[in-house]
Amino acid sequence: MTHFEKVFIAEYTPEAKQQLFELSKENRIKIIAAIGAFEQLGTAYKNINQLEYNLYEIKPKGVRAYFKYDTERKRIIIIGFITLKKTQEAPKRYMKQAVRNIDNYKRSINNDK
Repeated sequence: MTHFEKVFIAEYTPEAKQQLFELSKENRIKIIAAIGAFEQLGTAYKNINQLEYNLYEIKPKGVRAYFKYDTERKRIIIIGFITLKKTQEAPKRYMKQAVRNIDNYKRSINNDK
């Protein structure tokens, strides 16, 4: 692996793309930089937490992005939900919505094949 090759490649559900562009420019830059760092560093990136539902979160200051590893397509992560961080714990309703968004996204890309 060359040192420029990404460890992971992030894909975004349509909902996560919309949420990304609804963020302020400052928060959008923070989360895009954090996701980019994770793509480059993989699990060596420290701002990752494992949650319920086989879900993970990337948590730069003030913003959360929920994602899953795509087990069928190695090296792909799917970002399912992006929101401002308002509480210490990840709200279950956001986690459940992220899982629904990711499941719908995976169904749609499998139907496109």
